[in-house]
Amino acid sequence: MKAKRVLHIVSGIYIESGVMSVIMNMYRNIDVKKIQFDFLYFDEREKTYEQEINKLGGKCYKISRPNLSIKSNKEIINFFKLNSKKYTIVHNHETYLNILFKPIAQKYGIKNTIVHSHTTKYSDKKLSAIRNRILCMPLKIQKNYKFACSKAAAEFLYGKKSVKNNNVYVLNNAIDVGKFKYDITKRVEVRRNLKLEDNLIIGHVGRFNNQKNHHFLIDIFYEISKVRTDARLLLIGSGPLENDIKEKVKNLNLENRVIFLGRRNDISDLMQGMDVFLLPSLYEGLPVVGIEAQAAGLPCFMSTKITDEVVLCNTKQLDLCKGAKFWAGKIIEYINDFKRCDVTQILIENNFEIKNESNRLREFYLNLR
Repeated sequence: MKAKRVLHIVSGIYIESGVMSVIMNMYRNIDVKKIQFDFLYFDEREKTYEQEINKLGGKCYKISRPNLSIKSNKEIINFFKLNSKKYTIVHNHETYLNILFKPIAQKYGIKNTIVHSHTTKYSDKKLSAIRNRILCMPLKIQKNYKFACSKAAAEFLYGKKSVKNNNVYVLNNAIDVGKFKYDITKRVEVRRNLKLEDNLIIGHVGRFNNQKNHHFLIDIFYEISKVRTDARLLLIGSGPLENDIKEKVKNLNLENRVIFLGRRNDISDLMQGMDVFLLPSLYEGLPVVGIEAQAAGLPCFMSTKITDEVVLCNTKQLDLCKGAKFWAGKIIEYINDFKRCDVTQILIENNFEIKNESNRLREFYLNLR
């Protein structure tokens, strides 16, 4: 039997994308003999998943950035005109563009549209946020299959009534729990390679943008470093604000204590070497790195701006308004008595194991005609 192909609409297929990280986790673990993923995208960047997608059996199609213009419409119309017979499902992760894609997909015979909410904010930029909010208004009344990564992300985009009436399918941002399982041997090796065997290692994984709140993160570490001179901060990721943060680190004389590791593909190993994980984000849907850090057995400190659905074990949520000194005090106090252990079963019981969630998604796709 030929695999059913699902067309995922995303902004880009680049490795930095949190949304693509979630989709690829599912793709790697879904039964590709029954379900195949193709991608329609418009944002071109270096270092993408294209090679891996092709290897798994998927295809990638690039179009110009949609802007509701006649030219943009013509390109999208042409794509669906040529390719619509391959698909019965469009899975749209660019929710504000559903007003454009859904009617065209329907016109060319694709009956099923899934709209997927991954966040609790329309945009970091004020004008973009206003635009996206207006464009997303029809989602509350359109006949789409409504997906979200959390209850908070569902209520944000579709409204509390839709959630209360069970009209939203919450698909957890699941991970390969076994890959992140606490491993003392790996921990020793990572710390030795970093030459930080005897240090208190505080870690963060995230793109350098406003959402991740790196400025406040550095303020927290600055306060910790006053008390713990052995403390070191690992920052994993890249992004537009990276140079600003490096300048702040320099101004605070923390250059020898803050380590910028850039983009890495060994996050699961690096988390073994950490002692604490920080995520003071201004907003999130349900952060995958927060689940990964908990799977690694780390004590985690996250902002109350993040949905409490992410809290599974060894995690404290703190108010950003309390300030960096308060956060630093709570972190130091907590880790003094903390003992790391294997928490695999907790994540499995809370449906964050990727095999289980990918099976749920497979069955959902297969049941759509």
